[in-house]
Amino acid sequence: MSNLANGRAAIKAFLKDNNVAVDDLATAYGYTRVRMQQILDGHWSGPKANNTILEIIRDYRIRTPKE
Repeated sequence: MSNLANGRAAIKAFLKDNNVAVDDLATAYGYTRVRMQQILDGHWSGPKANNTILEIIRDYRIRTPKE
């Protein structure tokens, strides 16, 4: 599975645009703030982290604008 760098960037942009704190996202998905930040920064990866990224994208219907 890919490292999902584009997905991580899209989630970070979504958080910034919608004024959502990493703390809130971490609570919603059952992670500590530090672990969620590691997932979003790509410092903690693997199947579980990648599935979390995909789950966030699906839950919030995060899409990048088409050019």
